[in-house]
Amino acid sequence: MSWIANTIDMCVKGGIFMIPLGVVALIAIALFIERLIYLRRNKINGDKFHFELRSALKDNSLDQAIILAARTKGMIGRVIGEGLQRIKDGESDIEAATEKVILSEMVSIEKSRGWLVNMSQIAPLLGILGTVWGLVVAFIAIERTAATDPRNLASGIYQALITTVAGLLIAIPVLIALEYIRKETNQILHLLDIYLAEIKEWLGRRGRAVSNHG
Repeated sequence: MSWIANTIDMCVKGGIFMIPLGVVALIAIALFIERLIYLRRNKINGDKFHFELRSALKDNSLDQAIILAARTKGMIGRVIGEGLQRIKDGESDIEAATEKVILSEMVSIEKSRGWLVNMSQIAPLLGILGTVWGLVVAFIAIERTAATDPRNLASGIYQALITTVAGLLIAIPVLIALEYIRKETNQILHLLDIYLAEIKEWLGRRGRAVSNHG
């Protein structure tokens, strides 16, 4: 447990700037957890949904496809369900049918990512600010005491650099978390594009069939 004691000791020696750095770290953790919950709620079995959607459309069973979307969780279910319902009501363009609901869902997708980006930028800046402040304080102390012992300067620099280390230790994991969130979000959007393209193809086939019969 000595590493815990060492960590606490370093945080204390880091000075007042360790407090805002700690706040930034807590906010980043909370935002990341919120994004993980969001991604979990929106993750589906993409292959299974695609197969069932294609089967329903192949049978020209729009009602079956709507039921499939209704029992599918997350934004994919909501977007596909809204689009299919509007097609059933007479809309002929899936992009127009889903435009409004997609814009609404994009607000939820981007909800916390901007703040996470801010935390990844604020943390190292706070660390550098804490370091500069610590060096200023150290040099002022040396000037006042007229001390020439290099150990006094080294001690001050050591304490000042702790904030830079803390800032980087916060920023680097946040950047990794942001990349993970980006990839997972893009995967959801990629699946949505595939399903919308499937519906668009079905609408095209249905339109050609109606034209041929006409």
